[in-house]
Amino acid sequence: MFKDIKFRWAFIVFLLIASAYLIWPTYKIYSLTDSEKKDLSDESLKELRDGSINLGLDLQGGMYVLLEADIPVLVEKLADKSTEELRDAIKFADQKSTNNQTDFFTEFLQICNQELINLKRNYRLISELSTNESIVNELKVQRDNAISSALEIIRNRIDEFGVSEPTIQKYGANRIIVELAGIQDPDRARNLIQRTASLEFALVLNEQWESVLDNIDNYLLSDSSILDLNIDLSSNSQLTKTDSINSAQDIFLSENIIDQSTNNIGTSKDVLKERPFSGYLRGVPRGIGVISKEYDLVKSMLDKSEIQRKIPPSGKFLWGSKFETAQDQSGQFINYRQLYYVSSNPEISGGMIRDPRATMGGAGTDASGQWVVNISMSPEGTKRWSRFTGANINRQVAIILDEKVYMAPQIRDKIPTGQTQITGFADVNEAKDIANVLRAGELPAPVEIVEERTVGPSLGSDSIASGRKAMLYGLLSVIIFMIIYYKLSGILATTALLLNLIMVVAILAGLNATLTLPGIAGLILTIGMSVDANVIIFERIREELNLGKTVKAAIDSGYERAFITILDANVTTLIAAFVLAWIGSGPIKGFAVTLSTGIICSMFTAIFVTRSVFMIFTERKVLKSLSI
Repeated sequence: MFKDIKFRWAFIVFLLIASAYLIWPTYKIYSLTDSEKKDLSDESLKELRDGSINLGLDLQGGMYVLLEADIPVLVEKLADKSTEELRDAIKFADQKSTNNQTDFFTEFLQICNQELINLKRNYRLISELSTNESIVNELKVQRDNAISSALEIIRNRIDEFGVSEPTIQKYGANRIIVELAGIQDPDRARNLIQRTASLEFALVLNEQWESVLDNIDNYLLSDSSILDLNIDLSSNSQLTKTDSINSAQDIFLSENIIDQSTNNIGTSKDVLKERPFSGYLRGVPRGIGVISKEYDLVKSMLDKSEIQRKIPPSGKFLWGSKFETAQDQSGQFINYRQLYYVSSNPEISGGMIRDPRATMGGAGTDASGQWVVNISMSPEGTKRWSRFTGANINRQVAIILDEKVYMAPQIRDKIPTGQTQITGFADVNEAKDIANVLRAGELPAPVEIVEERTVGPSLGSDSIASGRKAMLYGLLSVIIFMIIYYKLSGILATTALLLNLIMVVAILAGLNATLTLPGIAGLILTIGMSVDANVIIFERIREELNLGKTVKAAIDSGYERAFITILDANVTTLIAAFVLAWIGSGPIKGFAVTLSTGIICSMFTAIFVTRSVFMIFTERKVLKSLSI
């Protein structure tokens, strides 16, 4: 069949048509202007992108992030009995491993053995492992499992984000590399990657506010060394005691407007002398809050361990998810952050949440025209939610995501179905991101960004321009050499070379591959390798002609003798390319894919295409001599 010249040329024409079909989406999408892209429908644009070659981080700009899982937090989280001595050992091991650049688990095991800490008491879930060494080894396994889970969760989140061909892979024992090419909103991506997705429903403890605030105030008054109470927050003006809330109880008697004491000046020093903590709190719609200019100060106060010890274990302070704006009695607009006091024991946790979806609030509801996240609950969660709402009618429940309160609605009736709605989102992206995070799942351990690089689009354009010039100069150099040295046969080789490049680009487009700067280097390398096979064939044919064989016999013998040499040379290179594609990532993988595709196509064009051209002339006996 392949000896039939008509079939061979029909096959070549078919490949050219198929290549043009595969390349067309790539040509189309990169030739469109930004305004033309906006005019296209989402479906049409997605269809073009799905069928085109993607540009990597180094060619179109984007974001590179190196994440590190917080292993000490994970180790403490895995303990079913967390004691103070265990927490101290974890903290000390973390410090030593960071300072000495050593393995955390090695330091942790050494400290536990030195301090005679029996880990079996803290990790009863793996109590069948009797020694500290075996328990630490099991913790390492749990670490590896947590990193694998984090990889999958981050990948699911990024997929929902809509980034084309992201690179997400493990790096070392507890690090993850994320490369997002063409990202338009780095802040949103950064928040999406790091979010822990801890969702809880907890009771708001309004009736305990006053006693907790009094405890904190009394403690600060008794020990002035904790805070400098003589700091004057307002150099421009002083308020009188009567301008502020007289007691913690007054907070709950405020109207649905900012209390008149809430202003953009600050809190009076005289007020702080009597109430060093609660003096900062202002009556705001639906509760109490802190004005924006004093938020950092109050937050730092709450973060102090001395003050945390004055808060009962049954409750905790949490901030609202964002700053809000309200109007005081004088008509002035004030920015504030709401503060909540909620139960430390949530009634509903994230594991009970099912099918979170971001939708537009229905007409006739309180959330009409707003983006909301609707969630349902597992059978266990539904039962607990029904029992909880029935027992706490007319009380507030805080919906907490990642230790921030998104809303605290009042329970009006018993909710037996488990269907719940989260509102208060700024825009569609925020609602979708939260739904996506909840759907993907909770990260087993917090992750922190230890390295971040952003590649600008202009730098990517420069890389494309440099790569294009390098490819053009390399191509012209090869063409000139082949034509000068092999004359008309050189022209045939360069024609096969151009067909080879077309086929490589078509295959990359068909695979929806990502082209990187090393990938362009792979294309340039392919240019040289594609004519290498022709050089071997032409030299074999020249040897046969020098032995006195006819043109047809020399061509047939040259291709037959060169085939094994070409196959061996390309297969060995192909093996190396496959290994790079298997263990490599990002640019390295892009280079390997491009190189392996180029090798396969160059073998085809050298052995099949050029032979087909020679067959036309030799079978018709019009080729009396060969310019080679």
